[in-house]
Amino acid sequence: MGRARGGARIARGGMRIMTAHPTWAVVLAMNQVRMTRECLTSVSALDPGAERIVLVDNGSTDGTAGAVRAEFPNVEVLRLEKNLYFAGGVNEGIRSALSRGAGSILLLNNDVVLERPALGKLRAALEADPARAAVSPKIYYYDPPDMIWFAGGVVGRGLGLIRHRGANMKDEKLRDGPRAVDYVSGAAALLSRDALEKVGLLDPSYVMYVEDVDWCARAREQGRVLWYEASAKVWHHVSATSGGGLTPLKAYYRLRSGALFLVRHATPWQRALSWGSYLAWSGWLLLLSITRRDFRSAGALALGFADFTRILFGAPPPLRTPESFAPPAGRR
Repeated sequence: MGRARGGARIARGGMRIMTAHPTWAVVLAMNQVRMTRECLTSVSALDPGAERIVLVDNGSTDGTAGAVRAEFPNVEVLRLEKNLYFAGGVNEGIRSALSRGAGSILLLNNDVVLERPALGKLRAALEADPARAAVSPKIYYYDPPDMIWFAGGVVGRGLGLIRHRGANMKDEKLRDGPRAVDYVSGAAALLSRDALEKVGLLDPSYVMYVEDVDWCARAREQGRVLWYEASAKVWHHVSATSGGGLTPLKAYYRLRSGALFLVRHATPWQRALSWGSYLAWSGWLLLLSITRRDFRSAGALALGFADFTRILFGAPPPLRTPESFAPPAGRR
């Protein structure tokens, strides 16, 4: 049995067998020391474990990098001087891991907690078929811990809506099992080295949201498979960085990123249908925001849908930043 580059073994007879070893866990953090500590504790306790753990500190201002260096000597800290947002931050960690021989990347948000055997189950699923680009676990809400947040990603073929399978359901209500899916969640997924080298890294032009869906669409365009492994379990503090519930930031960037995805991966007739479905979705959220007197989110939804329409019909994305949707200083 010999070795080949790119997470593969060469068996007798020259057959190429994919292997996920060694696995590097790449954890992205921006502030949130407490959650980061809880996440890294669970990653360090994985059995079997990751061969290396890297924390990408995405411009934290609360001392996250120093706390991790002091408390987790087994964790390498890659400190970024400014927030590169999700794709930019994880790409730095992925590049570092691949350059030093990683066979697979366990990509994690710092607000997740993994059950102890999760990595072994994900690795077995990834290695079972060389066509698999990535495997995602079942992800529950951290609270309540028996409520599903993600059981595989679905992209509607007609309307173009992106949704989580099984969201807000309990296990007994979902007919579940391992299966091919349209996308895995960037909150927790095991990515193969071969796929990362052939598909490329995540696209930072999305800024926030849908980067994982885009990467998976590019993988599927190459004939690769995205897999969901129901037996591997993770718990997620949902939207810990961007804020829980609907916020102006999420309202705007879900629409902006949705438009970019449709322009790049949908047919003209699918884009036309999706405009109507996104109009209905945005209108419902707008009405809900006004009813709750959340006028900042309502304004962001209106702006987001206007930009969604422009992008969908050929205009470049307007130059806006996540910081422009932050709450006023007195309300933070």
